[in-house]
Amino acid sequence: MRRTSNPKFSLLKNGRPVARAASDLRLYRIQVIDRAVEILNCFSFDHPDLSVTEIAARTGLHKSTAHRILMALEYNDIIRQTSETGHYHLGVKLFALGNQAVARLSLRDVARPYLIRLMQETKETVHLAMLDEGQVLYLEKVEGPYALRMPSRVGRRIPTYCTSLGKAMLSCLEEAQVKRQLQGLRLKAYTPQTVKNIDQLLADLSQIRQRGYAVDNEEIELGLRCVGAPIRDYSGCMVGAVSVAGPSARVNLEKLPWLGAKVMHVAGSISSDLGYASSVRAQNSPRMKEVQLGRSR
Repeated sequence: MRRTSNPKFSLLKNGRPVARAASDLRLYRIQVIDRAVEILNCFSFDHPDLSVTEIAARTGLHKSTAHRILMALEYNDIIRQTSETGHYHLGVKLFALGNQAVARLSLRDVARPYLIRLMQETKETVHLAMLDEGQVLYLEKVEGPYALRMPSRVGRRIPTYCTSLGKAMLSCLEEAQVKRQLQGLRLKAYTPQTVKNIDQLLADLSQIRQRGYAVDNEEIELGLRCVGAPIRDYSGCMVGAVSVAGPSARVNLEKLPWLGAKVMHVAGSISSDLGYASSVRAQNSPRMKEVQLGRSR
């Protein structure tokens, strides 16, 4: 056997690489991420453009190692290279990712006055949520004046496919993106109303895109109906959703269009405060970018 330079493989046997143990791979992947972050931290307002030699000197990495990582970062549009000088600088993708992070951090502050107003107008419980690793993550909850046992709480995660918040956000994604979100997930039947398969869900999402709001018709809990609409930021990217939830006796089928209009209006107001303009709306609807904390694809 002889060694190979590919860190993913430790040895060559009969001319073929032999994979390292999973623990070794985890260690290497963490090391590469740390090194990539070190490289990104080299850039500043005072030093926006750096050569490979300068980056290697600042990080203590071997020049060839720094170059390989820079190539990977460039491939993913994190780093760009200037053709005239060969120097590297931060890519525009970092700007977009940074703005998404800022939008998420401020989403609760921007949304809360609208959530309170929506609760006062509907007299029902109002939620704010975002898409996080394929699930709905509650960011805020404003309870209505009527006592109602509801499993929602800030910080809790719930499924996407059987909730108005989740379906509102999924409706902003393309079909292939929705399938990736639910890949490997068993669609648990919480009630007889829960969606049975991916095709049924995709048909529901198509209707949601047409009317502008999603409905959870007792799909995660019997006796509970919810109406939700997506929230978008300055780029037209979906960053969350808002919903109204109440007992099916009060949130009856005849009331859904009225609640849908209310929820869409609030979602639109929040989106406007996040910089979502009509020109962006025309360019991006209904196909939106896939957004989740920790994983975007």
